[in-house]
Amino acid sequence: MALEGELGGPLFDRTSRRASLTPLGECFLPYARRAHKELEQARTAIGELLKPDRGEICIAGLHSVNAYLLPALLAIFRQKHPGTQLRLTSLGSERIIKVLLDRLVDVAILMGPVHSPELVSTPLYEEALVVLLPAHHPLARRPSVRLAEVAILPQVVFRDGYAMRTALVQHFRAIGATVDVAVELNTLEAFKEMVRQEVGVAILPLCAVQHLGTDLVIARLEEPSITRRVELVCRKDNYQVPVVAAFTRLVAEHLPTAFARWVHTGPEPWLREASYLAG
Repeated sequence: MALEGELGGPLFDRTSRRASLTPLGECFLPYARRAHKELEQARTAIGELLKPDRGEICIAGLHSVNAYLLPALLAIFRQKHPGTQLRLTSLGSERIIKVLLDRLVDVAILMGPVHSPELVSTPLYEEALVVLLPAHHPLARRPSVRLAEVAILPQVVFRDGYAMRTALVQHFRAIGATVDVAVELNTLEAFKEMVRQEVGVAILPLCAVQHLGTDLVIARLEEPSITRRVELVCRKDNYQVPVVAAFTRLVAEHLPTAFARWVHTGPEPWLREASYLAG
């Protein structure tokens, strides 16, 4: 009767023995059937979404994390939740925040700090920044160098829109220097090749300078030493979706350990441990 009042007329002819559709009811019936079918499909879709071993997760991460640390964790997650589908993309932190807020991805691993009332952030680890140099460069003979010694050299840098680029400008400004940009890039292998070709030197996260040949070396930064904070970020309205919550728990639990093992022992022991956890 409430629906009839909303539609503006009776849907049924009611007698003491039966009810039959009025012309208004006959007109409304196919729409009601379609609405009922859509509602049942919505209930089924929501039921699938609420299962912790079902659904799709779109992940945006830092290039170095995606290349060296995250693949083993994705394998572990797929072993535990084989019904899930994972999508992984590599972006700069500033771009990651935008696609996260635009609901194009569900989970992000990026360079913090993150300040947004719509996001939930979990710190994962602090990572040292180091200098990548050609092996025969004068600074390459030393295990550590001062930032002021590096700041006078041409730099191979990330493009605008990357948090690493923003941080580099800020660190140089703090010692009264400006960044002499030799070339802008956004892939880790390109950084290595540009430094190898002596286009410039590069200040990069420790995880980004793996698998170097004998023609490249790294040196620690001192006076000051510089780090970046890596964080796990979700939207507040998506944080408790079961499949997303299961993935974020796995990352928060294992990624800091993965990074620590990587720093102290290299990639192989971590990969062996990841295989054990997945099995």
